[in-house]
Formats: sequence, C-alpha cells, structure tokens
Amino acid sequence: MLISPDQLKAFDLLSALSEAELSKLSSQLHETQLKRNQVLFQKGQDSSELYFLLKGRLKAVDYSSNGREIGFTFFDAGSHFGELSLIDHKQRSATVVATESSHIAYLPKNEARKLIFETPSVSEKLLLQLTRIIRENNDHIVLLGSANASARINTMLLKYARKDANGLRIEKLPTQTEIATMTNTTRETVSRTLSHLIELGYIEKNGKSLIIHEPQVLEEMLLEE
Repeated sequence: MLISPDQLKAFDLLSALSEAELSKLSSQLHETQLKRNQVLFQKGQDSSELYFLLKGRLKAVDYSSNGREIGFTFFDAGSHFGELSLIDHKQRSATVVATESSHIAYLPKNEARKLIFETPSVSEKLLLQLTRIIRENNDHIVLLGSANASARINTMLLKYARKDANGLRIEKLPTQTEIATMTNTTRETVSRTLSHLIELGYIEKNGKSLIIHEPQVLEEMLLEE
C-alpha cells in the first residue's frame, strides 16, 4: 500500500516538505507490520533505515547483564526514529519492540541520508529533536538517581503527561510492567503507588489513559522526598 503525501505530512519532521517532495518520498518508502512483542531491530544490529510509525506503539529498550529489561522511551504513531545510525554509521544503540500491533514505513539508507542532510527543513527539525532527546535523557538520569521508587514513578507520570481540560493526561498509559522498567522498580511497587494516588483522587484511570487532576500535588510530593 502506497503511503500518501497527506500521511507523511502529519509527521513533524516532514511537515515543511512540498507536495512534490512528499510524493517522491512516498515512492521511496517500504512498509512492515509488527505484532505485539515482535522486535523491529536489535541493539548492535547493522541497519541504517529511517523509520516512521504510522500506527501502533513501540518501545526502545536495552537489557542488563542479568537479562533485565531497561526501558528508554516509547514511540507513538507520528514518531520517527533510527536517525542515529544514519548520522554516525554505527550499529543500533537500542532494541525496538512493538507493544501493540504496529504499521511502520521505512526509508533506505541512501535516500534517508539525502533527506536529512540535503533538506534544510528536515535537518533543522532533526537537530531540534536531538536536542530534546538530550534534555530528556538528562532528566531521566536525574529520575533514576532518586532513591525513592514512588518519586521515580511520579516523575515519569509527569514527564509523559500532556495538557488536558481536566488537568494532565497520558493518552496511552504504559503497562505497570513497562513503568517498572522505565523507573527501575517492580510492578508491585508501581501498582501500589498508582492505587494510592487514585485513592487520594490525584489521578484517575480512564480506559487506557490516565488523568492527573492534581499535577502540582505530585510535584510537591517530589520535593518532600
């Protein structure tokens, strides 16, 4: 199935491209489908494609020496990723796994390098994204440095939440196991912390999303740790 220019324009990285540029890019793309828990690529793998997530959700992870999963980040529909190997020609820095059925388009190495190095609007957006990633990674290091597991969980909730009429909302709440992986704690601790916050009325589960009614209270709780 050919990816339409309108679908591509929805990606922030490509939003400034002309219709002609989008049409050309559409003809260069390949597609793949992943089932839940299926691996897209492994850390250390030699691959240099630029990926665009059309539908679904993915996570980037690594594994400790004892096999424990360490979570880095999540990719939702509209995200692009894979640019690091395109830039430095090195192997993949993380393993990417589907957390639900996902539809992905990818641009081969040569075409991808032309896109990011020869298209000023794409280069600028990519630099801004890399800057954001560095800042988020710095925040994540601080998060993991907290000795209190509940504080790490609260910090992650605030990090992934977006403004909503009712406060802040996480549209697709990660599973308790995924939150545990991202915060270096246990699923039981995550369950206990979320249940406590729900009982206090600070947060509310609504289907697959989570609403934070009192974000300032969660922030104040962090200062008390």
